[in-house]
Amino acid sequence: MKQSTRLILLFVPIAISMVVLVSPAHLGAFFNLPGLIVVIGGTLVATFLSRPAAEVLAVLRSMPALMREDPPSTAARDFDQLLRFAYRYRIASIRNAERELGRIDNGFMRAGLQQVVDRAPEQELEKSLRWRLSSVLRREQGRVQIINTMAIFAPAFGMLGTLFGLVNMLSGLGESGLQEIGGNMAFAMITTVYGIIAANLLFKPLAIKMERRTNQRLMQMKTLMEGILMIYHKRHPAQIRDVLESMQHTSIETAPSSQTPDLTLVGT
Repeated sequence: MKQSTRLILLFVPIAISMVVLVSPAHLGAFFNLPGLIVVIGGTLVATFLSRPAAEVLAVLRSMPALMREDPPSTAARDFDQLLRFAYRYRIASIRNAERELGRIDNGFMRAGLQQVVDRAPEQELEKSLRWRLSSVLRREQGRVQIINTMAIFAPAFGMLGTLFGLVNMLSGLGESGLQEIGGNMAFAMITTVYGIIAANLLFKPLAIKMERRTNQRLMQMKTLMEGILMIYHKRHPAQIRDVLESMQHTSIETAPSSQTPDLTLVGT
């Protein structure tokens, strides 16, 4: 686990504990189940109404994985397998190349190299690879948009809960005691807090993290696509390795950017 993750996991409980310890006599005021249901339930219902249910469910299932540390990169393994295939294919060892193809784990690379072995037309090969890249881009962008939608809805339902609490408080102002008025006011305030916390400590960070992972994946796929097209033209494996290393170094330098990677290929 990275040091930044440890610091975050250490800071959040300390910050919450400090807030709670400020008024230990009212510890229960920080937990309000109806308010939590209004914020989380309302956010989920609104998201399901605005986006396809299957996509929303897929995003919800992926959230636990997003909260964990980034998985180890497979770039080095993929590049090594690509170069081994390039060597066997260049020396016209088709049978060995096909055997190496069976050992490749990356589905995008395996499909592209299979077309290379089948000597598909170059235009068809490039079109197929670009279509796969575009499919990944559309799917992942849709998931990021869903989480961003949740980040927009959560504070709105927090404010809605606040209005509910204020309406209840004002409607019973003449006949309710101070205890009931205080309870309605606490409900009104805590729902706003829940909405802000859900948006800024959950949904927005997850959207940013998913977008960063998507950009890294697309840059890796773009690099593999360039290598596959170079293998198609039977370029020397050393030249392919230099291009892959150069593109990988460039992708690492530009990784902090939230912009979508350009899918234009370098010259082949």
